[in-house]
Amino acid sequence: MFIDWIIKNSKNLFVIGAITFTCPEIFVKSIYSRNKGKKPDWMQKNSCLTISFDCDYPEDVDAIPSLLEMFEGRSFKTAFACIGYYIEKNTDIHKRIISEGHEIMNHTYSHPDNEILNPNKKFNELLDEEMIEEVGRCHQICVDLLNYHPIGLRIPHPKYLFTRKIYDFIHKMGYIYSSSTWLTGTNSSGLPFIETNDIIEIPLATCPKHPFSAFDTWHSLRTKRLSHRIKHRTSRQYLELFEKLINIGIETNSYINVYLDPRDIVIIEGFNLFLDLISQKYFDDIEVLTYREIVERIG
Repeated sequence: MFIDWIIKNSKNLFVIGAITFTCPEIFVKSIYSRNKGKKPDWMQKNSCLTISFDCDYPEDVDAIPSLLEMFEGRSFKTAFACIGYYIEKNTDIHKRIISEGHEIMNHTYSHPDNEILNPNKKFNELLDEEMIEEVGRCHQICVDLLNYHPIGLRIPHPKYLFTRKIYDFIHKMGYIYSSSTWLTGTNSSGLPFIETNDIIEIPLATCPKHPFSAFDTWHSLRTKRLSHRIKHRTSRQYLELFEKLINIGIETNSYINVYLDPRDIVIIEGFNLFLDLISQKYFDDIEVLTYREIVERIG
């Protein structure tokens, strides 16, 4: 099929440009539409949504308490991809994530390719032993300092630094899932799927305006790319696209998996009201689950 061909060539610049500047929303919806009428057993409503946060910078960690306040009293929880180094430096904040019922996933110890912590290395270019050290060290910090055992991994910069090597060693660590791929880089139409060693891979949603970019807040609010700045650059536009994804999910019986940067929440006006919208307007049609909850249902 044409969609499969595009996905196979999702890193080709000509393909990226042709789809992005002609029919991005149609393309994204057409991928999710392949799920219509095929709702998996683990999905109890018309659609499912996971909201997660990548804590890559000190400002992200500083924003965690405000995020937790936004989720207080709500019927659903969220997931935080956390870096071992910041857990060491801010243990109490990370303990609060767990005590309030949210999930922590392994995001490596130093986030290779992070301009503050580890600017000179890229995760997918590490030696095998270095890769294992990055993930294993973060895991041990969670165990020792938080008394918490993560069961999932998100690698740094999922689209650009992804490597299939992760599945072998996280399986040996007892992990159950990874969320390190994206909608237009896989053939699962956004649904979780089984990878090497029975690891469940949970793809991230891509932007309806930029189908080959993950639907994160950075690409909407911070990137310097001209094409992104033209198509959406405000809090209102971001939340409108988020709601568009939710509606696509409901219409097509799909799973929508998004991540945001905590530091952006302080500049996204109305995010708390947007959570109210999910709780109220979409309550009957969409359930919000953490990754841990999803893999428990999948079994």
